[in-house]
Amino acid sequence: MIRNQAAFLTLSFLLAHNPESENIKWKDYARLGGVNNGTISEAGIATYYRIKRVTDNTFRDIRFFGHFFDVSSDLRIRTKSSNKYDFNPKLYHFTTYVYHKSGKNFRYHFNQGVGTIFNKGSDGNSTFEIGWAYDKSDYLESDEKTTYIKGAGTLDKDWNKIQTKLEVDYFHQISEQLKFDLSRFQTLLELQYLPNKKWGITIGLVMENYTNTEENKISENPTNIFLSISRSGFIN
Repeated sequence: MIRNQAAFLTLSFLLAHNPESENIKWKDYARLGGVNNGTISEAGIATYYRIKRVTDNTFRDIRFFGHFFDVSSDLRIRTKSSNKYDFNPKLYHFTTYVYHKSGKNFRYHFNQGVGTIFNKGSDGNSTFEIGWAYDKSDYLESDEKTTYIKGAGTLDKDWNKIQTKLEVDYFHQISEQLKFDLSRFQTLLELQYLPNKKWGITIGLVMENYTNTEENKISENPTNIFLSISRSGFIN
């Protein structure tokens, strides 16, 4: 059921009608390389693909993220949409869906809320978001629906041929804790060198840290470090 929903959302997301169709910009980006899993001390294959559709007032984004290991692979599909408010173009509301498969377990995640854009310029921008979220899954041996308050921040900075990206999400659990407290930080850090407009080299780090691992005996997700060759502009 969840797999069918994920496929439907992906197709409808890309092909959705947008009444403000002027000034539409498409961009896609892919990378392939190696990754090291810090928990099982195993090297694997790192893959990533992103496509986004932007207008003056809307943002649509789909990401596929896959780290493949012999022992346990980690796959994520994320869709995000946001619309700016008419009364203030620096404010927006957003909706995010994530399908996450780790080994044999999966997690279906949803969050929505409001955000603000600041320090926007030709050399990058920053955002801050707050909202609510829930998980529905058997991830970490839990099949309950878990509810959170979400806070998130991003920082993108460009220096000529060097680009950096930092994304930090925090989910604070507010529903009853039947088995675990799943409050957690999710962090993505990337450094990219772009010798030209199409090709690049990316080194990055992905972490997921649960805030109450000792009390609830939850194993933290590993820290994955990857190095990839990237290419952009497949569709334009």
